[in-house]
Amino acid sequence: MRKWIYEALYEIKWNKTYSNLYLKNNLKKCPEKDRNLATRIVYGTIQNYMFCEYVWLQYVHRKVPKRVQSILTMSVYQLLFLDKVPAYAVVNEAVDLTGSLQPSMKGLVNAVLHKIKKENIHWPEDEMDRLSITYSCPKWLLMMWKSQYGYSSMIQMAKASLEILAVTVRRNPMRISMEELIDSKQFEPLDPFLFIYKGQDIAASPFYKKGQISVQDKGSYEICRWMDAKPGDKILDCCAAPGTKSMAMAEQMEDQGNITCLDLYPHRVKLIQSDQKRLHLRCVTAKVQDATDLSSYGIYDKVLCDVPCSGYGVMARKPDIKLHMQPTDMDSLIPVQYQILQEASKHVKENGILIYSTCTLNKKENEKQIERFLKENKAFTCIEQRTLIPNEFMDGFFIAKMQYIKSLI
Repeated sequence: MRKWIYEALYEIKWNKTYSNLYLKNNLKKCPEKDRNLATRIVYGTIQNYMFCEYVWLQYVHRKVPKRVQSILTMSVYQLLFLDKVPAYAVVNEAVDLTGSLQPSMKGLVNAVLHKIKKENIHWPEDEMDRLSITYSCPKWLLMMWKSQYGYSSMIQMAKASLEILAVTVRRNPMRISMEELIDSKQFEPLDPFLFIYKGQDIAASPFYKKGQISVQDKGSYEICRWMDAKPGDKILDCCAAPGTKSMAMAEQMEDQGNITCLDLYPHRVKLIQSDQKRLHLRCVTAKVQDATDLSSYGIYDKVLCDVPCSGYGVMARKPDIKLHMQPTDMDSLIPVQYQILQEASKHVKENGILIYSTCTLNKKENEKQIERFLKENKAFTCIEQRTLIPNEFMDGFFIAKMQYIKSLI
């Protein structure tokens, strides 16, 4: 199992493979009895990577190969966060693994790991440096959050990035009742539509395979609630893949009406089509399209712009964002986000609804975009906008709901 964990971490950290895709494609190679623990160690190590690396670096004063860096980091996570795994077992397996990959480093790994104890950590004097290490969030991100949202929200956002979130699923009301899900003893209801899944591999669940449930975060589903899709609606979902929100809206519409789902990449459009097939939905049409040019599309009752973003709100479920994020990431995203919003706004009918949403916590990508859009588009009024701060139950999102009222011009 430890070799599988090492291989997963190496791929995610150094080859920049998406963690969720790696686990989806490779988890079956891990012994079934070990899959839950292996998944926990992979995600936990990535979530706490900066902290775990900081801990072992205090004892290493030479260049360490990438392979050994990965072994040390995953081992520190197990020693400091997993009480049920004996320390001697973690150290022995790390040394054995190092022996098979980098034999000359066995002694270093053994010596370093024997020194790892919580009480031995030497913390930076600067508070923001300490918080950065504690929450494995870059200092520049914490400073930005503090400036934009205040100190207490900064702490909540940073803390939320370390949460082990439960799997939340959305019930398909056309295929299964709330009572049937509860009776199965595998689901804990949050409301009539959302449930905590308490079983094993969700993709292997008969409920999932039959299209009776879908995986969806509570915050993500809130965007669908704001869309308030009704039977007969004509909806445009500009950046739809993998289709989670599109399918939720289709279910709200009782599969009556039409949802046009767009995405820039053919392989991502196939994800939408695959989920549509699994859920037995007919009202969804998925197309390859650059959302910055919608000139060939008509007018819609409701338009959703769930734009590409920096993803700072979903780091608990997508922790590899932490490994690769740079403060310059938003520089290329912000112009594209605004271009998509402007283009989508041309396709909203009179008195129709336009929703702009992201899964990030950054006012430059959120509130500032809406402020500029409303200033430049007088026919739109903002009904409501809200930042959903992530917590122990859900990821973080931003939603702005606007209406096109021609008489405002």
